[in-house]
Amino acid sequence: MDVACGCGGVVHDYVPLYFCKLSLMLLAVVTNKIADQPLIIHFQFPIDIMNQYPCVFTNASANTAKPPLFYDDFSELEQLNWDAIDSLKWSMPSDSLKQARQAELLIHRKIDISSISKIIVWNNAIKEEVLQMYKEANLPAPPVAGDRYHYYIDFYGSNRRSIVTGPFCIKQAYQKTIEDLIPEINQASSPQFDRLASMLDRIRNDFGCLPETEELINLKTNNWTHKDDVGTHTLTVVNELQELEEFRALDQRDKLIVEVAAYLHDIGKGPKSRWAKKSGKQERDADHPIKALPMLKRILTEEIETITKRSAMLICKLVCYHDLVGDIIGKSRRIEELIDVVEDESELNMLIALGKADIQAIHPDWLNETRIVEVRNRVLDALKSKMPD
Repeated sequence: MDVACGCGGVVHDYVPLYFCKLSLMLLAVVTNKIADQPLIIHFQFPIDIMNQYPCVFTNASANTAKPPLFYDDFSELEQLNWDAIDSLKWSMPSDSLKQARQAELLIHRKIDISSISKIIVWNNAIKEEVLQMYKEANLPAPPVAGDRYHYYIDFYGSNRRSIVTGPFCIKQAYQKTIEDLIPEINQASSPQFDRLASMLDRIRNDFGCLPETEELINLKTNNWTHKDDVGTHTLTVVNELQELEEFRALDQRDKLIVEVAAYLHDIGKGPKSRWAKKSGKQERDADHPIKALPMLKRILTEEIETITKRSAMLICKLVCYHDLVGDIIGKSRRIEELIDVVEDESELNMLIALGKADIQAIHPDWLNETRIVEVRNRVLDALKSKMPD
């Protein structure tokens, strides 16, 4: 995008800064699980940085098909929509206001680190990390402090937590679940089922045979992407899974594991009591995959007499990451997360099968087969490169 005044050139010749505190771009990054919000830090600069460096500014975000207006006369700052810029609302009523909120100050070429007036962090632990970096670089640190007005906080929780958990913390949650789970499997005092296959047979005939799945039956949803209640959607996913070529290509053991995961993939949307204040309707919850982890631990350690370590780990992984493939092709979630998650081609095939079944059940038109093939090939190449010679 050409810059029409000042030093000219193109937008990528400049360091972009926002005037706003709460960027809607950050909201997209966090809700799409591209990055962990607690690990994001904000650099604050004084407004008189405009006197220190060659710069221009815009009246809207500079990443849209239609260019914003560019200015290099400071008197034109009054042309910006300061009501939108100063808003701390989570959304804006129109796309034009959304873009106006993200008006940018563009500093030509570079900004010296000494120009930073403050660093905003999530908590004291991150503050200490930042201060340590400055110490190791032998540089004087600016003030480092927390400020809740730079972050998006959980809608429903009473504690200060991110609205969505990012890839680093998701992996931590998964690993902690496995660490706690493995020592407890095969020690159930009064299990319903002697083995995993027995549990699957029962679920096929009685979806509500587990407390966690029973809670999904007739659980209505306010999520516009879903036309069915959560229980009906789950059964549709299972049916779609069984029709997929990727599922049919799995060996019998892996078919069993991924089918169990399909029945359990949305248990984190329950229980119904979570949504009592929402007219009993489940709201969109991007964290439902990791909310399922403690439920899976209970099921796998209390309901089954004998289960292999591999089966328990894979069910947890498939449920925890069942949205990953769909988010990569539809929401720009990072493919590196999938490369980091899967151990081998079999696990990749299982995740792709479950992800495709979920997409098919929600909105078949969202299924981009070409993109899935690209993702699969790239992950396989990465797996091969990790293998010893």
